[in-house]
Amino acid sequence: MRPAVRSPVVAGTFYPAEPKRLEATVKTLLAQALPPRSERPIALVVPHAGYVYSGLIAADGWRQAEGQRYDLVALLAPNHTVARFAGVAVFLGDGFRTPLGVVPVDEAAAAALLAADPGCSSDPLPHEHEHAIEVQLPFVQVALPGVPILPVVVGSEDPDRCARFGAALAGVLAHRRALVVSSSDLSHYPAYDDAVASDRAVLAAIARLDPEGLLRALDAAERAGRPGLSTCACGAAPLLATLTAARALGATRGAVVSHANSGDVPAGDRDRVVGYGAVTLTAGEPGADLSALDEPPHVLHGHPGEGR
Repeated sequence: MRPAVRSPVVAGTFYPAEPKRLEATVKTLLAQALPPRSERPIALVVPHAGYVYSGLIAADGWRQAEGQRYDLVALLAPNHTVARFAGVAVFLGDGFRTPLGVVPVDEAAAAALLAADPGCSSDPLPHEHEHAIEVQLPFVQVALPGVPILPVVVGSEDPDRCARFGAALAGVLAHRRALVVSSSDLSHYPAYDDAVASDRAVLAAIARLDPEGLLRALDAAERAGRPGLSTCACGAAPLLATLTAARALGATRGAVVSHANSGDVPAGDRDRVVGYGAVTLTAGEPGADLSALDEPPHVLHGHPGEGR
């Protein structure tokens, strides 16, 4: 039995549980975020750690879409919680609840996606405890109020499988004013300087809208022998699917908006960090804007909330 409304599971840990505090936190993050730097986003890449660590980088991404007209946000997340799940799970319930209320699910879009890609299922289990979608929802509620979502957990990192799903998603969204959001953190647990090097290569590949190049960058970074590195992107599967979908929907330009890692915040341990980046994919002049990679990490002034 799938739940009609999925309840929050990381409120009070990854972000504030009290509604007024949460709303104030998200508004503060968006106010400190970097201003829009390009055309209306077709897709975003944003991190999903606790707001005290990655909230400003996530806000940098969401700020690029704030105030734009969308009628649907497709939220693609990796699988953190269900062992051996390697499918694609589309949520078919009524909505996701946060302390700010219920974000409705576009059930027609969900049903169309299930019909378009036989490899998708409506298995609710991967959604039950997955935080990578949940932490994005307050940004949807504040930056794009009233816009419904299409929540998907992409558990398979097989490139062909991700490409098929991305193409199916683009077909479902082709006549919608949709935003595709890939929820992914970057390097996990190397030392600070190693994380910077790994994240730089991965973000550049994403901004080049190149799934094959992203795979090469991930492979090269993971073969570099950096101590402590367990993955270069926990959301590799949604990233690959998002690049395919974004290109099919007309994206021709990628821009790295900002970057940082958990070692950049006062509570961070620089010997063991997690990397974060925000990227926007648009229909702008073909190419990649990597200039933000030469800018310092974008660091929050103040203390917004709470999980790395």
